[in-house]
Amino acid sequence: MAEQACKGGQSDRVALVLGGGSAGEGWSNGQASAVQLAVDGYHVVVADRSEAAARQSCDLIHARGGAAIAVTCNVGDTRQLVDAIGAAHGWRGRLDALLFNVGLSGSGAGLDAYGEDEWDRAFAVNARAAFTAYRTCVPLMRENGFGRLIAITSIAAKLTSGRRPNHAYAASKAALTTLTRSVAVEVGQYGITANCVVPGMIDTPHASLAIRRSRPPEEAEAMLAKRALLSPTNSQGSPWDIARAVAFVAHPDNGYVNGTEIVVDGGVTNLMPAMA
Repeated sequence: MAEQACKGGQSDRVALVLGGGSAGEGWSNGQASAVQLAVDGYHVVVADRSEAAARQSCDLIHARGGAAIAVTCNVGDTRQLVDAIGAAHGWRGRLDALLFNVGLSGSGAGLDAYGEDEWDRAFAVNARAAFTAYRTCVPLMRENGFGRLIAITSIAAKLTSGRRPNHAYAASKAALTTLTRSVAVEVGQYGITANCVVPGMIDTPHASLAIRRSRPPEEAEAMLAKRALLSPTNSQGSPWDIARAVAFVAHPDNGYVNGTEIVVDGGVTNLMPAMA
């Protein structure tokens, strides 16, 4: 997919993108969003559990004339997460936007094969880490009377995927959605907004990898081929579709957009279950 970052120009605000690298070749939601935020004028701190992936995203930003630094962070480790937020704030003495773009997919196994450890890991990364990030970022954003909290959730929190629902992923993403909406009510009075961007079938390295890990090879390849047909558009979305939605809620002029979900799925969630 060709790059489609749009030109903007906001300010010298700082954005922290958690999960700003790419899991393989091609653009990821986090990487495209990090670049888009930089093009729009944000100084971007790219945090990823892979140092190489974070640096690659920074290189893409630098190549476009933007400012970015890389931070290594496993959000499942509370200390690393808090330190990454501190590094982002310390870089230029402010923190204005947080993009929480992380998600542990899980195995997609049935109830009889699902263990509590896997359930707990999914919630630790997909929900608890967001709580920690919000709790840590909000006081820093209040210093300047401005903030944008953005969570990447999933249509999996709204509907099941075929006959093999991923219980922990779906439930933890639903928890993230509810948490973000709840936080929006508390922080709106401080000039801070909290919103969700909800991807559908997006063509990313992470999505392909997750499908291949959770299914036998033949079934995985069939699912990858079918993904495009699940949307009324007969196509998968691009990470740039997600990046543009992120840029919208991150923009300083959109302070009245708060506590909502922007669904970017080509209309998949409008279909009847039997059709999806």
